[in-house]
Amino acid sequence: MPPAVPKLAILGVGLIGASLAAALKRAGSIGQIAGYSPGDDARVARALGYVDVACDSVAEAVTGAGFVVVAAPVTAMPTLFAQIRDALDAQAIITDCGSTKRSVIDAARRALGDAFMRYVPGHPIAGSERSGPQAADPDLFRGRRWLLCPLDATPQQHCEAVARLLEPTGAQVSTLDPSLHDRIFAEASHWPHAVAFGLSAAIAGGDLAERALEFSGAGLRDTTRVGASSPTMWADILLDNRDACLASAARFRACNDAIVAALETGDREALVALFSTASRWRNRLG
Repeated sequence: MPPAVPKLAILGVGLIGASLAAALKRAGSIGQIAGYSPGDDARVARALGYVDVACDSVAEAVTGAGFVVVAAPVTAMPTLFAQIRDALDAQAIITDCGSTKRSVIDAARRALGDAFMRYVPGHPIAGSERSGPQAADPDLFRGRRWLLCPLDATPQQHCEAVARLLEPTGAQVSTLDPSLHDRIFAEASHWPHAVAFGLSAAIAGGDLAERALEFSGAGLRDTTRVGASSPTMWADILLDNRDACLASAARFRACNDAIVAALETGDREALVALFSTASRWRNRLG
């Protein structure tokens, strides 16, 4: 039986792109997976057996592909959208893996021309503090949400085609309005990463930084785990979603100020009240 998709192009073969390639390669649902990255990631992914071809250009990767997945950092997407436009097959469907949606959708609208109607914005809710194709995991998406964020004008059949493409990954594909996406993920991911980076930086800048490493337990490791993620990637994500992140930051600052004020005045009741609200919400997170 021939593969469901003769050729897939993945632009950006880091953790997410290589994990997607690994999952689809294992499933045997793609005839050929072509990878492109401006650095060495595509060649590393080829050596690891995740992609069939490490391409030297975007056009080489995209030509003849029925699907194009843009899994590069959000700051690289405008250039990639512009580069794929003239190489796309007439029926090729494009999706992305960006952590923000407003700017990515705007870039696709500007660059893709008529092909914008075949673009389905996406966001896999999976990741790791590790990066690069060396960290790829074919089970990275299993049981995790993969959001599609179509516009009102996006044809339903294109969303369904992307969902079928992703089925072998084991991801739970669902949809979310793109205008709501960035606000939710400022709360659920983007600002929490900033907090983990900030806490890690504060401890690293203190005179007990080395002793903290020596004596830390699960509490510090769990709280700061995502603070080991890619600094450049997360700086770009936070800046790209600046307004929503600043709104989250303002609420965080208010809570932090309340904790500091309660400590300064020895107000145990205020601390317990705030911590109780936090604990009830956190217990619902699972």
